[in-house]
Amino acid sequence: MGKKIIVLCGSPRREGNTHTVVRWFAEAARKAGAEVEVVDAARLSYKTNGCTACMDCQKSDKYECAIDDEASKIIKRIPEFDVMVLATPVYWFGPSAQLKLLLDRTFALVKFDPHTGAPLANPANRNRTLALVATAGGDLESGLNLLDTTFRTAAVFMKHEYESLLVPLAPMDPGELETRKDVKDQAAALGRKLAS
Repeated sequence: MGKKIIVLCGSPRREGNTHTVVRWFAEAARKAGAEVEVVDAARLSYKTNGCTACMDCQKSDKYECAIDDEASKIIKRIPEFDVMVLATPVYWFGPSAQLKLLLDRTFALVKFDPHTGAPLANPANRNRTLALVATAGGDLESGLNLLDTTFRTAAVFMKHEYESLLVPLAPMDPGELETRKDVKDQAAALGRKLAS
């Protein structure tokens, strides 16, 4: 049986480069037997602008965000998936604000020892994979490599495997990316790999 994959797509452009690569990835993963759910993080309904540091998630024995909105419903379900893909254009050398808004709230999926500050194991976490799909108008040094390092570090922290697909020199006109067979092939290859 194929894996369960959740894609958190943080692009504000519905027909943009990031969504195009996600579509190619998801099509290939589904064909390879995976169950894929794509979440449009840019269009979730939020009650707050990101994590409010209320710490209610740390006071609870549940691994979920205490803020009741569409984002918390997604966050609560993340441990059900074998693979979490973070998809984003590079904005100011990092992920889009739309993705970061959701990611900061996933703090609720980790508990910390109140005496040492060390992270405690979430019993719902298992051998999982974190993956990054990132697009940028510039070259790899325009933020793609920095973003890759950031999320690779997060994967080490979470004790997850890590994969990434970095797409430099993505055209400003998103329709032009449809002609990039190399990128389509790379996205499909990643989809097949993460499905198995």
